[in-house]
Amino acid sequence: MDNLRKEFANPPLSLRGAPFWSWNDRLDPAELTRQARDMKARGMGGFFMHSRDGLETVYMGEEWMECIRETVRVAAEEGMGAWLYDEDRWPSGAAGGLVPAAGGDAYRAKVITMERTSEAPEPDDDLLALFSATVKGKRILSAQRVDPDDPPALDEGAEYLVFRREISGPSEWFNQDAYADNMNPDAVAAFIETTYEPYRQEVGHEFGKAVPGIFTDEPNVYAVEVRSGLPALPWTDGLPAFFAERRGYDLLDVVPWLYLGGERAPKARHDYWYSISQRFTEAFSKQLGEWCDEHGLAFTGHYLMENDLGMGTLRGGAIMPHYRYQHVPGIDMLEEQNDEFLTIKQCTSVASQFGRQRVLSELYGCTSWEFTFEGQKWVGDWQYVLGVNLRCQHLALYTLRGCRKRDYPPAFNYNTTWWPYNGVVEDYFARVGRVLTEGEAVRDVLMIHPASTVWAMQGEGEEQVARANVYGERLNAFLKALLATHYDSDLGDEQIMAEDARVEDGALWVGQCAYKVVVIPEETVTLLDSTVDLLEQWLDSGGRVIVVGHLPTLIEAERDSRIANLWQHANVVHVPERRDLQAALEAAVPRRVSLRTPLGQEAASLLYMQRTMEDGRQAYFVFNGDRDTGHEIELTLEGTGRLEEWDPLTGEVTELAGRAADDGKTQFAAHFGPAGSRLYVIDPAGTLTPGPAKRDPVHRRLLRNALNSQFIGPSCAFTRTDPNILTLDKCQYRMGEGDWSDTMDVWRAQHAVRTALDMRPNYYNGLPQRYKWAIQPHENDGAPVALRFRIEVEEMPAGALYLLVEGSEQFEILLNGETLPNKPTGWYLDRSFHKVPLPELYQGDNVLELRCAYTNHMELEDCFLIGDFGVSPERAIIAEPQRLHFGDWTSQGYPHYAGSMIYHGTYRYEPEAGARVRLHLGEREAVHVAVSVNGNPAGHIPWESANGLDITDVLGPGVNNIDIQVMSSPRNMLGPLHLAPGRESWTDWRSFRRTDDTYTPDYVLKGWGLIGQVRITQEAQ
Repeated sequence: MDNLRKEFANPPLSLRGAPFWSWNDRLDPAELTRQARDMKARGMGGFFMHSRDGLETVYMGEEWMECIRETVRVAAEEGMGAWLYDEDRWPSGAAGGLVPAAGGDAYRAKVITMERTSEAPEPDDDLLALFSATVKGKRILSAQRVDPDDPPALDEGAEYLVFRREISGPSEWFNQDAYADNMNPDAVAAFIETTYEPYRQEVGHEFGKAVPGIFTDEPNVYAVEVRSGLPALPWTDGLPAFFAERRGYDLLDVVPWLYLGGERAPKARHDYWYSISQRFTEAFSKQLGEWCDEHGLAFTGHYLMENDLGMGTLRGGAIMPHYRYQHVPGIDMLEEQNDEFLTIKQCTSVASQFGRQRVLSELYGCTSWEFTFEGQKWVGDWQYVLGVNLRCQHLALYTLRGCRKRDYPPAFNYNTTWWPYNGVVEDYFARVGRVLTEGEAVRDVLMIHPASTVWAMQGEGEEQVARANVYGERLNAFLKALLATHYDSDLGDEQIMAEDARVEDGALWVGQCAYKVVVIPEETVTLLDSTVDLLEQWLDSGGRVIVVGHLPTLIEAERDSRIANLWQHANVVHVPERRDLQAALEAAVPRRVSLRTPLGQEAASLLYMQRTMEDGRQAYFVFNGDRDTGHEIELTLEGTGRLEEWDPLTGEVTELAGRAADDGKTQFAAHFGPAGSRLYVIDPAGTLTPGPAKRDPVHRRLLRNALNSQFIGPSCAFTRTDPNILTLDKCQYRMGEGDWSDTMDVWRAQHAVRTALDMRPNYYNGLPQRYKWAIQPHENDGAPVALRFRIEVEEMPAGALYLLVEGSEQFEILLNGETLPNKPTGWYLDRSFHKVPLPELYQGDNVLELRCAYTNHMELEDCFLIGDFGVSPERAIIAEPQRLHFGDWTSQGYPHYAGSMIYHGTYRYEPEAGARVRLHLGEREAVHVAVSVNGNPAGHIPWESANGLDITDVLGPGVNNIDIQVMSSPRNMLGPLHLAPGRESWTDWRSFRRTDDTYTPDYVLKGWGLIGQVRITQEAQ
């Protein structure tokens, strides 16, 4: 067995996920060790040690370093990757305030502001330039730079434009200091000294081994507090000299046109953002990348606002140039979506061009607690087919205590109920990743990235940024249309191409990648001079350039006849609209891959990656981005020989049949389910088994579900795997012997208490880190506070009942006036959620009271009743149902239940030679579904495209017991419970703490369960 096939069956740890491990409390080395080993047991390959909201261990202090050392030691023992993270929260550069504190204003982020006034300003050290100008609306009619020490009197209708350097103000987010000046090389060097060097001293012996690399998170040049409130743009003290060196003139001579329109605006803006990009890239990423290179550490991470061209420009000038200094280029892709083609291709293109085998994505954050395995696949497959191959899941929470549980959920750690099955997804992506890191990707098309066009259009202000963002959305749509032609493409960054592109051997090379055709996207206005030089060489050598839409007219934002002459070249193909692009590509480059519908069109919802391996094999990963609909596809793939399908879900390899075409391609047909994907390998050392290249349509009568079928449902005996839950999120409170308040959300009660005690609010993320304030004494610590909850019992619970409360021993617990022991007897979901036994409840109304001596450190959270009971729609305790009906189980006694339900059914099996038995789930709401037959595991249905599970080999003649385990999540336990719209695309702490019209006092729950009938069918092969 060759190594690829062997490792596909059992992929190494390095190809498995490495989540952001949120270190978000007082850290215990023993608990870190336990969680690290558990992550490996559940399929993870490593983790990023990430300082996060809620941290109570001093960042970079002695205890912090002890935790780093111990965790790296465990990772080395387990063969895992203990990745470092270079900041206290994010964005990177300030080291939690240590860098600006060390260097003062020289190291603090800066802006240049513009003030419009009729009064001559007093000169000072921060006054950079002064202009006398006539402005109409937002356009400069005339402007003249004047001497600030001796300004002339203003002409009628004129005004002064005053440009000042301003130091960023302090921010809670940066622990009451400012962000760092990441365009100042000395500040970045200080960042290395305060973060990178200490880690080298502590665990440098494991660099490149147990510590594969370090993550930099959202570094930028504009995370500032502009205290003046004036219009502002990024600045650093060395920028004027840098600009003069690179652009050949004085930046301050043109600074008004960065803020206001006018004839000189496009050139001034182009050159300003060009310089910002170069300065930031060289000061920050180049310096850090070279340090990591020197010390055997992989530099990874992502940059701020990769997805928005306007915001990305404001925050750093350009994204792509940074990636050449990363050993593992990375992106951030939050929410459950697959629309940001530009974000991914910006990164994966540079990775290919510089021979970077791994590409990281920080993904899945903000998708809420109900995020499913199918969601993981849909998002993950889309990124993998575009070039990502290392998932950094957002987040693995060290603890759910307090506000931490609302830190951009979901969680990928022991404290979520589906965690025991995490390995199903990890095995799948590790197998896909194993094949997609072998050999080299095949891409013939290079699309020029129009960053310079954005530079020329973008001035200061929200309107300008929004305009560029919208342009970026149109560019993203164009890239999506280009990829839908099934000509895989890379992006070409003009700055990178200026240094690392050449024309050679009939191809245009960027770094290590050779391209056969260049595409200029719609709405490109300007190109760099170096790009025009390169395209002239390419065209003269016989290369093709396809220009879509209007022809670019500028070189570096200035008119130049060279570019007009360029488009007259015989090898330039000008197509007026993107609908003509596919025909132009087919005329310019032989097609390698075709993914057609039975009606003959390229299937736009499908994407592919082709990889050529050293032994001549061709591998193809094909993905259906349509989550709602399956497609019958006729595939034509480059290469001939033995055709195999490699199944990443099971690790099995199956030989397929097809037809060898005359042009050295293989043709065959396949079905791609909703969000489905398939992995093919064509081995030239083998022989293709003859078979049809097309699939005849199935007669509609044969599609009847009842044919040769037995059914389970519409109700079943069932087993609940976890205790049932009643979330207690509404209470009354009082302070001392005062009156009880009205009933309100627990978080509102705590906020009222903290306000009365003059303590910081703690219901939201974004405060200074807790090690800065929460562990310090407060003058009002010890104030008597009580919370009161009411519990209605209609039918007495069948078994033991527990109160689940965070930090039980800090409370005096009373039930119906009787004081109870507060010592926990265990935990549920998270180790900070303590189980306290409760005595028998009364039938009718019960009163639970929690009393405490409240301190600044405390976080009062919802409580829970857990045990064996049902919950009525009116939230009263009732008896559990005897059977579970198909449909939403939240309305059948389990509104807050967080675990799994096992539906019990039967199937009478009469074996037939050559027939297979498949189990088809109907409609369902689940994170994951596992199937057992007669107590033996039969397989998994984690997503719709895996439906139709083959259970033949675990069946016996006669009656078989079928168990279908449907996994839910802690969503209905932890919330958001009162978010009127239900699930939103972005979930963070604000989703749980609404005070506007999106809040409802009613409970808005996520439905779980088997909804449609389960069908078991015996089918002839």
